[in-house]
Amino acid sequence: MNTIISSGQMKELDSRTINEFGIPSRVLMENAGKGCADFLRSMFDDELLLSVSIICGNGNNGGDGYVVARWLDYFGYDVTIITVGEGKSSPETIANRELCQKLEMEILDYNSDDNIERAMQALYHSGVIIDAIYGIGFKGNLDPELADLIKIVNMIEVFKVAIDIPSGINADTGYTELAFKADLTLTLESLKYGHLLGEGRLYCGLVEILPIGIPDIYWDEVEAAVLLDESVELLPDRNKFSHKGDYGRIAVFAGSQGFSGAAFLASLAAIKAGAGLVTIFCHPGQIRIYDNKPYEVMVREIPCSNDRIDITALETALDNYDVILFGPGCSVSDFTLQTLNFILNNWYKPAVIDADGLNTLAQHPELYALLAEKSIILTPHWGEFCRLADISMDLLYQDSLLQLRQFVNTYKTKVLLKSATSVYYDSEITYINTSGNDGLSTGGSGDVLSGLIAGFLAQKMSPANAAGMAAYYLGLTAELLADTQETMSITPTEILDNLFKYEELDDEEDEE
Repeated sequence: MNTIISSGQMKELDSRTINEFGIPSRVLMENAGKGCADFLRSMFDDELLLSVSIICGNGNNGGDGYVVARWLDYFGYDVTIITVGEGKSSPETIANRELCQKLEMEILDYNSDDNIERAMQALYHSGVIIDAIYGIGFKGNLDPELADLIKIVNMIEVFKVAIDIPSGINADTGYTELAFKADLTLTLESLKYGHLLGEGRLYCGLVEILPIGIPDIYWDEVEAAVLLDESVELLPDRNKFSHKGDYGRIAVFAGSQGFSGAAFLASLAAIKAGAGLVTIFCHPGQIRIYDNKPYEVMVREIPCSNDRIDITALETALDNYDVILFGPGCSVSDFTLQTLNFILNNWYKPAVIDADGLNTLAQHPELYALLAEKSIILTPHWGEFCRLADISMDLLYQDSLLQLRQFVNTYKTKVLLKSATSVYYDSEITYINTSGNDGLSTGGSGDVLSGLIAGFLAQKMSPANAAGMAAYYLGLTAELLADTQETMSITPTEILDNLFKYEELDDEEDEE
């Protein structure tokens, strides 16, 4: 299981290992640099043989870089060290730089006008460029001189490696205006939030986690997020002696004139996820638009009189249902608001609110208090979340995790924030999902996702696992489809047709 922590948590782990466990910081730095050098030697020997340039800053990330340089030199590679930045260095960094000097390695001070041309020549003739400038301690923006250097390096078409995290990226948010663009990031001990959030994934390239010697016992006390991948795959329990009633009944309040497809996609996704029975509840005046519904889905009218919902009758109609899915394709209307009011005031079982359910909720923040302590999952994309939280897109872009946590903690609810990197948070659990591709950037993908969540909830999965696994399997299916077709041609219907058919998709790939 891959855990994700903040820069502060990583520094605390370092500190405890040094001060409590007794491993000197010099040893941790040696472990980090040697581990990086060993990995590069084992995986990228051909590139290293062309020569290596390592850009070292003054901090401990620069110290790691000096260790990498020393070991690559020991392995026989041609290494040039380029130093940048000014200011005080740690004793460990100073000691490792002095070791490189004793080995008579080439060290070029980029701050010296006499060395700039030689440094540029080294960079342009490198097979590998390694970034060991800032690491996870970076905040703010790069200074102009360093920004100019990174712009140049980013344009050089060679293999680029970042130690811990590319310089210029905030390790807690992924926010950057300019950063070293790595093909490979060798992160130390654990993933950091900045590897996955914001633009972190764009700049990190492939991320490899390398141990440096933090004792396992310290991890038990860390409140870490979890990256959803094959190591945590989970599906509802099934029993071959069961019947449909064992797998839950879902009431889907979705669709409207012109948007019945949203209701169908969500309902079929719930069935694909294993729900026992799925029923679309619709406005009486719209019952005819469901004449061509999928065979597996039932349709019922919402009991109402003079366009007002009959609350008592609807409560009775929902007595035997286990989960409500509300919002896909509903449109924003008074009737949608009535339905939302009913759910928030009268429903105490699990529910998923998506799409126009969220847009309606955002227009009535006085209803937020009714979310508290219920098993209701909100599934906004970034635009919908900005409306819910009443914040700008720019603020969300700068620190999406902070904004999500503030909203959830304020209203005591549960949210799956959808994007290329989706984040689930409920005040206790943080799941991060990176599966998927641009094939999901199509109307209807969100409807499939909300249906999957509802289907998992109906089978007694926890809200966290239902939301997290639904996002993961949706993305995984899109990735596997991309092995046999262009991502632009992937449709929500194809996602539905290929959910949980991974062996078949793999076989098709093997045949080709």
